[in-house]
Amino acid sequence: MAQTKQRLARAAAEELAPGQIVVIDDSTTCLGLTRHLPRHTPITVITNSLPAITALAGEPGVALVALGGTYFPAYDAFMGPHTAHSTAAFRADALFMSTTAVTAGRCYHMSPETVQVKQAMMAAAARRVLLVDHTKFVNQGLYALAPLTDFDLILVDDVAPAGEVRRLRELGGNVRIVPG
Repeated sequence: MAQTKQRLARAAAEELAPGQIVVIDDSTTCLGLTRHLPRHTPITVITNSLPAITALAGEPGVALVALGGTYFPAYDAFMGPHTAHSTAAFRADALFMSTTAVTAGRCYHMSPETVQVKQAMMAAAARRVLLVDHTKFVNQGLYALAPLTDFDLILVDDVAPAGEVRRLRELGGNVRIVPG
């Protein structure tokens, strides 16, 4: 799904503006967004993702805020209550995040620590952008994160199930289909 995730990241980059403060989650989809950030400097990035921290460290014009906490090797990110608490100390213009699964108009994850951190990120952001590739509509997740209507913009690839996209729009979701 690397190419699809890169297309979603490019579409998300269109939402960036110099001077913004943005939160980027630990998803592999949003990691692709880090490649586009240097074109939108100056910019401040808040993240719990170790690969994003590494990619942006020392990048001119990028002020980087790394959220600490307990390191989770499975996600290559910092998670848990300390990370969520740290996130609550900030206010951002926008959040860019992805999810493990989308079922019945809700986002889900397999880890309660992930849900805790992502909910804190959502609370800290004035605008929320969700990047979702079509595989998320068939994946399973155990813990409910948020209804899709909590997002200001949902970017989906053009292979996303038409019925799901239609349902999102009927619920009032602002869905943009990213062509292949």
